Order: sequence, then C-alpha cells, then structure tokens
Amino acid sequence: MHFEIVGDITHVETFAVGSSIREIARLRKLYGRGRWRKRKGIARVRLEDGAVQPRYTGTKLTELDAKSSRSSATLIKPMKTSGKQFAVCLKNKGYEASLERRKIYQVLPDPEAAKHRQVRVIDESGEDYLYPQGFFAPIELSQPIRRAVLAAV
Repeated sequence: MHFEIVGDITHVETFAVGSSIREIARLRKLYGRGRWRKRKGIARVRLEDGAVQPRYTGTKLTELDAKSSRSSATLIKPMKTSGKQFAVCLKNKGYEASLERRKIYQVLPDPEAAKHRQVRVIDESGEDYLYPQGFFAPIELSQPIRRAVLAAV
C-alpha cells in the first residue's frame, strides 16, 4: 500500500527500542546498524485512492543516527482507523463500580485526552468517561467477534 504523509506528525511517542523491535534483524540488514526506535504518532495520510486517514505508526532511526547511517529510511505503516475501536480493561483500582477487569470496552477517539495519557471509554453506566491509559490495552477484533460485541451493546 502506497501513501503520502500530509502535514505535520504530532504526539510522537517511542514504544520500542533496539532489540525489543520484532523485526530489528531485517531492518539492520536492509538499512544498517544504528539506534533504532519504534515510534508512533498522529498524522494525516493520503492513500493511493485519494482517501485521507488520520493516523500512522512507524519504525525509524533517530535523527542523530540518520545523519551518520548509510540510509535515512523511514518505514511507516498506516493504522486502521475505520470502524469502532476497542480495548480490554486490565486494571480498575479506584473505579471498581465503573470498570470490570478483563472486559472489552468501546474506546472513543479523544486527542486531547491522549495528551494527558487518558482514554475515553464507554463504561458500565453507558456513558463515556476518561480513565488512565494504563488501565486498558487496545485490541483488534475479527469481524464476527466485532459484530457480536456491537450487538451485545
């Protein structure tokens, strides 16, 4: 899939470094050694068909290493943004009445909340509230399971 990044990349976060990157051996073989970082952020991405999607995730060398490396390659993979997003609750300390551990919750996009490491979730009351991001792990659901979860709401 070919695409073009449109505009600035914001909310950049490093979430894996060096050997904790699953494909580090392949990256080093193709692009050389360096201080590899797996990072994610938000950007507008224009796809081949002209559609614009608002997110991306990628792996790249740090700027320092890009200058000294044989390559300044950046690998970027668009994130799926279509449809509803879900997360599983891992912790509920202090929110026992609102959240159940190991339960799947619908997540609503909220860039302002993400800046403060919060996530907007539709909880047991049926209303959306902000909770600490560390309480949840995002999950991808297969189509049959997604339909079943949405039908159960």
